[in-house]
Amino acid sequence: MIIDKLDRQLFEILGLDEHRQKNSELYKVFSEVFDKTTIETLSYFKRRGKIERLLGIISTGKEANVFKGIDSDGNLIAVKIYRTYTTEFRRIWEYLAADPRVGYLPKDIRKLVFIWTRREFKNLQRAIKYAVRAPEAIAFRNNILIMEFIGNEEPAPRLKDVEKLLEKKDFEELYEFSMRAIERLWKRGDMVHGDLSEYNILIWDSPVIIDWSQATVSRNRMAKTLLYRDLRNIINYFGKKGVSVDNIDEKFKELVGEGL
Repeated sequence: MIIDKLDRQLFEILGLDEHRQKNSELYKVFSEVFDKTTIETLSYFKRRGKIERLLGIISTGKEANVFKGIDSDGNLIAVKIYRTYTTEFRRIWEYLAADPRVGYLPKDIRKLVFIWTRREFKNLQRAIKYAVRAPEAIAFRNNILIMEFIGNEEPAPRLKDVEKLLEKKDFEELYEFSMRAIERLWKRGDMVHGDLSEYNILIWDSPVIIDWSQATVSRNRMAKTLLYRDLRNIINYFGKKGVSVDNIDEKFKELVGEGL
């Protein structure tokens, strides 16, 4: 039966003994999240050495979960798995429909999620091309995106999670990093992140911007609105931390040459 085959594949990816660990908490968590498409895609990556095993959950969300894993060479990786049946259908559709890089949009939600995954992969590549620090995009297929793992054994924390440990000088440097990233993306890459905030900046050797699913090109009719949102999020957050920040409207006009 197909479910038996999928179970065996799942046990293998999780590094579990199927005869002894059917009741393990790890198996219960993963088996509830992963559908047939996801397990088969994980197996595809395992056969090609891209994923050897998943080790645990880094983060969970409405659209996707991010897992810590290792590849066949023992390198740590981050594996982002989008839910193939998501409650965010309308939002995904609106973002894809407005993106000039995306052509025909299928009505099948699974296929939309596949396009969404490919789009984030391309966004990561584009960000790095224009000198914005983001996780390196390694591979994608269907609803799974494999990326560089940011951290040592433990994932690097988000800015929001360590803000109480930082001093004013740290916030000033992070503000400069964030504004420089926004400007580079817009002016060099014709691109905007679209969801930049203290929740999507990892604190590591140098800060790393994550979660590029909403990022899009400046030709997108939503791009200026997303740019303004990024500026507002960053300027408001760091302003509350005592940093001398730019005026939102003036900075926006400087970047696009006009008001919103």
